[in-house]
Amino acid sequence: MLRLLIRFLGLVLLAGGFAALIVDGTRSLAGGELRVTPLSRSALDLFPAKMQAWQTAVEQHLPLLWDPVIVTLLLAPLSLTLTGLGALLIALSQKRRRPIDYAGR
Repeated sequence: MLRLLIRFLGLVLLAGGFAALIVDGTRSLAGGELRVTPLSRSALDLFPAKMQAWQTAVEQHLPLLWDPVIVTLLLAPLSLTLTGLGALLIALSQKRRRPIDYAGR
């Protein structure tokens, strides 16, 4: 049951990544230049108060982690992030194969 839920969530994330890629492609074609939506812009649009609170909390408790690591991750394209997470969840939901026994048993 958990494997089914993880696979479903992975497929939803893959679909979201594809939709974000279509939106970015449409904006790029309309504007005549490459336009990519970063993860930080989408998160700020969806959760404005939570993002500000989260940024403040991380900067207070782990100031060295915010600038080099988290800001770099938040600059990643939304389509790439969603597609990567979806693919990872789908890969994790696969059944493990039994090793091949070459002894003939």
